Amino acid sequence: MGNLGLRAEMRDGNTIRAYLDELVLKKTVVQLWIAQSETLPFETTIARLSRDTFITIQTPPLPLDQQLNFAFMVDSRRFTAHTKVVSTGVFKIPTSVAMGERRERFRGSFRRAEGIEVFACEKVSAPFIWGRILTGRLVDLSVQGLRVSLDEVTAGPEESTALARGDTFASICITGLPYTPTIQCGGIVAHVLRTASEEPSAGFLLTGLRETDVKSIERILARRFPTTFGQTFPQMHRKTDIADQPGAPVQVKAAAKAPEVVAPPPAPAAPVKERPVRPEVTGLMRIRKAVRRILVISAASDSPKTLADWMREDDFKQVYEARSFLEAQNLTRTTQFDLVLLDVKVGGHFGQMILEALHRHDLLLNTPVILIADRRDASIEAVAKAIEAIHIHEKRAPYEDLVPVLYTFLT
Repeated sequence: MGNLGLRAEMRDGNTIRAYLDELVLKKTVVQLWIAQSETLPFETTIARLSRDTFITIQTPPLPLDQQLNFAFMVDSRRFTAHTKVVSTGVFKIPTSVAMGERRERFRGSFRRAEGIEVFACEKVSAPFIWGRILTGRLVDLSVQGLRVSLDEVTAGPEESTALARGDTFASICITGLPYTPTIQCGGIVAHVLRTASEEPSAGFLLTGLRETDVKSIERILARRFPTTFGQTFPQMHRKTDIADQPGAPVQVKAAAKAPEVVAPPPAPAAPVKERPVRPEVTGLMRIRKAVRRILVISAASDSPKTLADWMREDDFKQVYEARSFLEAQNLTRTTQFDLVLLDVKVGGHFGQMILEALHRHDLLLNTPVILIADRRDASIEAVAKAIEAIHIHEKRAPYEDLVPVLYTFLT
């Protein structure tokens, strides 16, 4: 059930407890299933933690000291661990937690050599299955459906093994997906392909996917972007007025009338800008602030306190500064950064040119960027769009305006 043979990434008890506290705070659904068994996982949430155990909302009856696999999702990563039953609904806090993958590129197709198996049966009435039974290897996958390369299709003595569009299968099991236990749902045949040059294959529309299975598939397939990605892009609107269309007749303007003298209305009171609310700093957030590496590429400032200084005071432990392209190149060759804050102009050069030069050296290719600017106008927004910046921070704005963006990036 799934792939738990991973290198343990976390063995510190306080770090593991911080992750579990996050699950309690956000009421995140977790999965538990019996180790060394074909039993499907059951889903629950963690109600609270004690000194060395965690208590769940509801669980099926399990024998004491039963070994279980434990899985949960945080920061678009799937974490897996081993636990055991202490009493009904009470489980031992893991001593080590393994970290799954976070993909940097889109993933939708699979090779037969990856060995991701698909097993489908037409009818199920526990513990019996009958009707047509299909086995094969996964070729393509999405939340809506899958395509399987057929190895074998069997049926009863008086039943046909032929598949036709619209045939319903009560159970489809997908096993061997990276860092994911077996996914089970229903399916409807969408197409069948048989050619002389290719192996026979069939496509299925998936039905009845559980919420955690949907999230698992999305995690495997999709590239992760920060939640603020694209918010700085200018809005493009289509011209719907007939007069704005190309070739429309030009209206003849009437002669201008003498302006009427009207007393100007009283100036409205300036709106009071609400300060952003600083998010709560949880134990897991403190860990993220300690381990995430942030690079600030900015020219020397006359200000007594730089943006990097503010971040260090806010307990960001790994903040690096570069004043030129060469400094940035030397740092990025030896350190993998999680976030870049880029000034519009750095030492007489445009920040966009520095970033593009780093990209040509295969540096910072998939690293999110926050653009730092003196002002915000159409030209700055064009630069932000060109470098795919996730946010524009104005230098005159206080550091507190940037904090929610940094915290959103961390979560």
